[in-house]
Amino acid sequence: MAVASAAITGSILAIANANFPGTQNMPLIASAVGSSMLSWLPLIINVLNQGVTIGVAGGGSVNGKMFFTPSGATIGTLQAAGINGVNSQGIGTSVENGTAAILNSSAQYTGVSIGVGVGADVSKISFANSATLIGILIGNLQAAGINGTLASQLGTGLGNGLATLVATGYGFGGVVGPPSPIPAAGTSLSVVF
Repeated sequence: MAVASAAITGSILAIANANFPGTQNMPLIASAVGSSMLSWLPLIINVLNQGVTIGVAGGGSVNGKMFFTPSGATIGTLQAAGINGVNSQGIGTSVENGTAAILNSSAQYTGVSIGVGVGADVSKISFANSATLIGILIGNLQAAGINGTLASQLGTGLGNGLATLVATGYGFGGVVGPPSPIPAAGTSLSVVF
């Protein structure tokens, strides 16, 4: 199951309604984050997943399941962007934990294995481009009706926080390809979806 925009939006709103009720902008923020993550996450120029493979020699495709560890960094990145007080706590907690819940239940990876044709893969996110996520978020926040300085502050704070969350990603999977009788170790490059 791949990551879905509506699932991220719904998860953020569920956590927000439980911990930060009554905010009028939260549905707009949640929608913008859901749309932004879906367009940012699966591009290798934005998120690069690299792995180590072991099995038998060859080349194949790698597929696996990703996991992420929320650390509360989004609260700090919102504060650094100028969103302070109870707003940074409520928005940061809702967005980070809501996004992490869906990523942990749905995020997968797929790519190529170099050196191993059949075997196992262990992968780690090696790059999460916050700059591109910030740009996407600001555009989606504005499209949702959040404009001016607030869109810039939210886009910057949430973009840096969500990129930090995605950078914690790791995964386990398998390599499928033509088999050989020679044991080998190799690497993998993949995208997250």
